[in-house]
Amino acid sequence: MMPVDDWLRRLLWLYLHGEGCYPERMGLSVSDWENLQARFAPPAPEMPADCRLRQKLMSELNATRTAEHAELAQWLACHMSADAAPMQHIIASVSLAFNHLWQDLGLSSRAELRELMSDCFAPLVEMNSNNMRWKKFFYRQRCLHSEGEVVCRSPSCDACCERPLCFDPS
Repeated sequence: MMPVDDWLRRLLWLYLHGEGCYPERMGLSVSDWENLQARFAPPAPEMPADCRLRQKLMSELNATRTAEHAELAQWLACHMSADAAPMQHIIASVSLAFNHLWQDLGLSSRAELRELMSDCFAPLVEMNSNNMRWKKFFYRQRCLHSEGEVVCRSPSCDACCERPLCFDPS
């Protein structure tokens, strides 16, 4: 088990080194971003231009999906450890990217993402008993439990031909 602060520090390091597929400021508000930086006082390496461009493009994409981001962040916050903020905003922002969540976060493996989820969002790990891919799981849960209109990007898993690709067989 890794403390939440260590996860936040790790994600901040990955972001600052151009890893993953984050929007600018990791998708955080200006005040949350400043607080995160002040909390961990990270060294500020010069990020390569292609990484800054990728972050800018992800920010522009996220700006077109603010309601989706807000709803996902709010839902994540309901299942988050009390001391894990602003992790819900980071995960929601990166969930809007294109690859598997572990890849978009810059983590080394899906197993590492499961550790992060266990340490920061333990109730979600328990709910994800079939070990579904995390982004698909988020959207499927949101669709199954929504009271309003939610765009459900998760397929009908039981009938899907790609089911073995989404669930870890172990």
